[in-house]
Amino acid sequence: PPAPRLASTSSTVTGGAAAGGGFFDLPPPVDSSSSTYALKPIPSPPPPPADPSTDSAREPKRMRTGGGSTSSSSSSSSSLDGGRTTSSVVEAAPPAAQASAGASGPAVPVVVVDTQEAGIRLVHALPACAEAVQQENFTAAEALVKQIPMLASSQGGAMRKVAAYFGEALARRVYRFRPAPDSSLLDAAFADLLHAHFYESCPYLKFAHFTANQAILEAFAGCRRVHVVDFGIKQGMQWPALLQALALRPGGPPSFRLTGVGPPQPDETDALQQVGWKLAQFAHTIRVDFQYRGLVAATLADLEPFMLQPDGEDTDDEPEVIAVNSVFELHRLLAQPGALEKVLGTVRAVRPRIVTVVEQEANHNSGSFLDRFTESLHYYSTMFDSLEGAGSGNSAAEASPAPAGGTDQV
Repeated sequence: PPAPRLASTSSTVTGGAAAGGGFFDLPPPVDSSSSTYALKPIPSPPPPPADPSTDSAREPKRMRTGGGSTSSSSSSSSSLDGGRTTSSVVEAAPPAAQASAGASGPAVPVVVVDTQEAGIRLVHALPACAEAVQQENFTAAEALVKQIPMLASSQGGAMRKVAAYFGEALARRVYRFRPAPDSSLLDAAFADLLHAHFYESCPYLKFAHFTANQAILEAFAGCRRVHVVDFGIKQGMQWPALLQALALRPGGPPSFRLTGVGPPQPDETDALQQVGWKLAQFAHTIRVDFQYRGLVAATLADLEPFMLQPDGEDTDDEPEVIAVNSVFELHRLLAQPGALEKVLGTVRAVRPRIVTVVEQEANHNSGSFLDRFTESLHYYSTMFDSLEGAGSGNSAAEASPAPAGGTDQV
């Protein structure tokens, strides 16, 4: 059938005999379902030399296509007139003209997300969902918990991570999904691995160890026999720096005894013994007289004063100077009635010269669910933000192992 005719008011026609008539013939449609149909590149003829007199009247950019091809931006037609070929190039109309002309093709929805607005909505959605959970309004909580992942995905960095973790925790509350605790044998090893990675990437724990070691070093000044009781020794990462600082002390290092307290292992391995062997090898390398004892205790309230005393009778004229160290351990006793008072009584019984305590300024164990959720959200948001900005390199705790100079004691 004859091709439809297109008015020249919606297109610009240039070149050949088609320019005079104001109309042009479209090429016949191509049946793409035919098995013989194939797309092949058609070489375009070289462009004619530029005419200075007509360049000013033409558009600065124009797309040419070979005969027989169609595109959304331009179309061309060619005809044979008395043995010579004439061609015309048609530029597409503006988008408004195409819409008015009834351009075919489905509309593609475009969703523009305002990151700042989504972040504000996310900050309000998390506490609102927690409040709905506290009020047991699970219908509203479910509607909010479905929005949190979408809002969190629009964010980046620390905010995205914190929102994802807290959103998952809220989803478990809403859908009452309580996973059973994993008691596999890999738990202890995996926890130690996570702790080691956290220690290497986070400056907070290193700075806590640095400050506590500095205070202990100053308390041990001039002493020949020292004893440190560590209420949470874990991998013993705090003590190589103190051992090295004591080895460099003028007059030689003292005799160093370490008592490490740790929980029982699920796989019944003696993890405290392994920590002691590593520290003993390090002390032997730097020539420090070192003794170690590991105490397995499910809670610090199980400790008795006689467990922290030296073995046998003390026949040396110089008494042993004791330091008690606790890093993020005492707050665990708040859930046990009377446990904190008993531990403090044990500490007084051994008569230490110094007690170093490191704790976080956050209380995640009291108040309503909404209060604990909000405080935890602020705490971990600040933690993740600082880690995102500081990285794992430049921290004061990595400068040197407990120098002899003075520093503020916290």
